[in-house]
Amino acid sequence: MRTRLIGLLGVAALVAGACGQSTATASGSALEPIVSAATPGPTPIPAALALTDTSYTAVQAGTTGGKVVIAEWQFPDAVNPYFAGTATDVEVAGSMFDGLVKVTPDLRYVPDLALTVPTLDNGGVVINGGGMDVTWKLRLGMQWSDGQPINCDDIKATWQWITSKDNTGLPAGATAGWQDVTGVDGGSETTCVMHFDKLYEGYLTLVSSLLPAHYITTVPIKDAKSKLYPMSNLASGVYSGPYIPSSLQGRTQMTLKPNPNWQTIGGHAPWLSAVTWKYYADAGSMINGFSKGDYDVGQDLSNADIPALSGVTVDAQVIHDSRTYELLAFNNASFKAKFDTDATNIIQAIKLATDRGAIAQGPLLGNVTVSNNFVSPLSWYYKAVSTSTAADPTTASVLLANAGWTKGADGYLTKGGKTLELSYCTTTRQYRLDTLKLMAAQLKQIGIKVDVNAKSDSDVFGPWTAKNAGTLCNLSHGNYDVAEFSYVSPLDPLLGYKAYYSSQIPDTAPNDGQNVTRIGLPGLDSAYDAIATTVDFNKVRDSMFAIQDIYGSDRNTYELPLYFRKDVWLANPKIHNFTGNPMPSGAEWNIADWWVG
Repeated sequence: MRTRLIGLLGVAALVAGACGQSTATASGSALEPIVSAATPGPTPIPAALALTDTSYTAVQAGTTGGKVVIAEWQFPDAVNPYFAGTATDVEVAGSMFDGLVKVTPDLRYVPDLALTVPTLDNGGVVINGGGMDVTWKLRLGMQWSDGQPINCDDIKATWQWITSKDNTGLPAGATAGWQDVTGVDGGSETTCVMHFDKLYEGYLTLVSSLLPAHYITTVPIKDAKSKLYPMSNLASGVYSGPYIPSSLQGRTQMTLKPNPNWQTIGGHAPWLSAVTWKYYADAGSMINGFSKGDYDVGQDLSNADIPALSGVTVDAQVIHDSRTYELLAFNNASFKAKFDTDATNIIQAIKLATDRGAIAQGPLLGNVTVSNNFVSPLSWYYKAVSTSTAADPTTASVLLANAGWTKGADGYLTKGGKTLELSYCTTTRQYRLDTLKLMAAQLKQIGIKVDVNAKSDSDVFGPWTAKNAGTLCNLSHGNYDVAEFSYVSPLDPLLGYKAYYSSQIPDTAPNDGQNVTRIGLPGLDSAYDAIATTVDFNKVRDSMFAIQDIYGSDRNTYELPLYFRKDVWLANPKIHNFTGNPMPSGAEWNIADWWVG
C-alpha cells in the first residue's frame, strides 16, 4: 500500500512519490556557485497586504442532523496532531482539534480559537530588543469537550509539552519556533502573551492545534506517544474540534459525534449528527466504493487517480491545484566542474529546450498545471513571474552555438573534444521515467546527450550520513547533474531558507543542509535574511517578491518548475460548504460548516 507522509518543512520537504507520495527531508552539498546576482530593484507593492482577506464564506445550514461518511485509504496511526506522520493522521485530527488560527483554501489566516490575527500593524505583536511578544486574545467562554474552560494555561502547557526533553515521539522539525518561546502569560484568563527570545515570523501557525492542560498533564510526557489520545481508547481524550471520537471498529471504521461544547467555540452546535470515517485497503478500492454509494467524501487522491474516476460524475469530483510542484534541480557544482564558464549557458539552454507543455500532456495525461513559479498563486506573497512556460529550442541552440558548441556526426554537441553529456536522475516512479525519457528526446534535438538514471527513493533522498559518498543520484552528496523530484510550495516564506540559502549546502559540516542545487546567490541570501529578521509581513512580502524576481530571471540556474499537481476529492453534491484545502488538513479544515440537504 502506498503511504503518504507529511512534510513539515514546506518547500524544504522533498516529495518522493506521485500520489499517496512519501516525503523525505533531503540534504545537499556546497561548492562555489556558478553565478551571483545583486539584489533586484524595487518591485511595485500592492496597496494592502492580503494576509487575512479570505474569500471564503459559509452558507448557513438549511437543515441539521445529517450524517456523513468519509473514506480514506490509510488508517491513522495517531490523532494527536503533534504526533501526526501521515496525511490521514492530519485529516482526522482536523475534525477533533482547533488552533489559534486556521488557514483557508485561498491560503489566508483567519481566527479560530483566537478573536483576531495578531500582527505588528494591529499591535498584537510588539518587538522587544531582539525578541518579541505576541498577544493572543481568545474567544470568551470557550470550553473543551469535557466542559473545562479554554484559556492561556492551555497555550503554556502545549508549549511546555512540546519542548520537554522527555517528549521523544515528535517528528523532526516539530519544535521549530516553540524553542524560541521563553514564557506564556495569562494563566486562567483569555488574554495570553507569548514571549519569544528572537523574532519568529512563523508564529501565526505555531499553535496549529491547542492541547488541554488539564488532560495532557495526567500522562507522563515520556509515555505520551502511547498513552495520550490512545488509539485503543480515543473517547478518553479531551478535544476542542466540532467532532470527537465515539467508537472505533478495528482498523476499518471510526465514528465521531458532535462535541457537546463546540457551540462555545464556533457559535453554533455542529450541524451534522455524526461523522464516520471508513478505511479502505487502497485508493482503487476507495474509488470503487464511491461509485457504489458506500460513502459521501473520498480523501487523499491526486492527479494520478484522475484516470480512474471515469465512473464518477463530474459534479462529484472536486479538483484543485495542490501546493506540491514537480521540478528539475540543477547541480551547480557538477555543472561548474564539468563545463566551467559554460555552465550558466548550458543550464539556460536546458530550461529553454524543455517542453513543459508536452510533459504535462504526455506522461501526466493533461492532469496537471504547468508552472513557471515555485510559489502557489494562492499565496498572499505570490508575484506573477514574467517568463514563458513555452519551449524555445531555437534560442537554446543559438545560445550554445554562440558559446562555441558544435554538433558532431552523431548529432551531439562537442567543444574542445568534450561531449555535452548530462546525468539526469529521478526515482523509479513510472511517470518520472517517462518524463525524463521525453526530456532526453527534447534535448537531443538541440544536441545535448542525456543519460537517464532511475534510483530508489532511499538512494535519491537519503541523507549525507546514511549514504556512501559515491551513491549515484544521491542529492545530498551531489552525485547528479539534473534531478527530477517534488517540493511543497511553502506557506511560511522562511521555509525556503534551507533549500536556497548558500550556507545550507550540505558539503559543509554538519552536512545536514538542504540546498542540494549548491546555489549561492547574494540576492537570495539577502532576501531570506530579511525574512528571518522581521515579523513585518509587508517586508516579508517584499522580500518574497524579490526572490520571485530572481526565480524568473536568468540568475535562476538552480531550478526549473514543471507543474503543480492536483488535489482530488470525491464529494456527494448533497454536502454543502465542502471546499477542499491545499493544506494538510484537506477538506476537514471546515468540517464544522458541513451540512447535508
